[in-house]
Amino acid sequence: MSSHQAPRPPLIQRIWAARISYLLLLPTLLLLGVFSYYPAFSGILYAFQEVEPGFDARWVGLSNFRRAFTDEVLLASIPNMIILLVGNVLRTTILPLIVAVMISHLSGARLRYFFQTSFLFPIVVPMMVIILLWRGFILDPNVGMLNQFLGLIGLEFLQQSWLGDHSTALGSVIFVGFPWIGGIGFLILYAGLLSIPASVMESARMDGVGPIRRFFTIELPLVLGQLRLVIVLTFIATIQDFGGMLVLTGGGPGTATHIPALHMYFYAFRFEQFGYAAAIGVLLFVLIFALTVLNLTLLKSKMED
Repeated sequence: MSSHQAPRPPLIQRIWAARISYLLLLPTLLLLGVFSYYPAFSGILYAFQEVEPGFDARWVGLSNFRRAFTDEVLLASIPNMIILLVGNVLRTTILPLIVAVMISHLSGARLRYFFQTSFLFPIVVPMMVIILLWRGFILDPNVGMLNQFLGLIGLEFLQQSWLGDHSTALGSVIFVGFPWIGGIGFLILYAGLLSIPASVMESARMDGVGPIRRFFTIELPLVLGQLRLVIVLTFIATIQDFGGMLVLTGGGPGTATHIPALHMYFYAFRFEQFGYAAAIGVLLFVLIFALTVLNLTLLKSKMED
């Protein structure tokens, strides 16, 4: 038998051999192009133009970007975004990871299934429903459960308009969804824990490794890849999302909860300055891309160590 491998067929020949698969993929690619890639590239093009309803688009070059870097309201919203980003990263990693670890160590399979299903069940509830419930039934200054509870235990002096006060609005937004066991993040981390070989955990038990030491020396290092994914998804969701903030506070009071994505929304759909809004969107894309690369690089280095 010859030790040399047979020469690989030319690319065109391989494509022709898999022509049925390519034809079946074509409708999906067309839909992606029309509804995903075309709007994205159009947005980049609009960022260099002045686009307003009723007027022809006019090329303005980098004017929209220069305007963004001198926009006082936009600049004032950046610290809010940073605080929100840090808060969301903490809430999507710490408690979900702790709960996932505790469930993974339950002895009974039925018990584990019950608890993992219980924590995954909120996935079926739209996030906007949860936000509306928190705004109307928990944080409302008049009939909200939080103020009612504080009055019930004799802490009336702590009652306030949580979303209407400049000093508490952003913290209240971060607090929405407590205890923050998000289904997607929990599922990713739990899957990472289940992928740890049983032999590794058994060896740790035989060596007398306690639960805290086992977590920091075995479980946490082995789920860094899943943590990296959760953090990246949190970066993307926090920076580009404006719906929750729009419903909860509308960016107020003042600029206490104003964030760049909400600023983009206002200029696009209230002020109808689509070119400037597109420029803000491009800047947010660059920021998301930079933070994602930084996160992947840092965690990759940590995993290699």
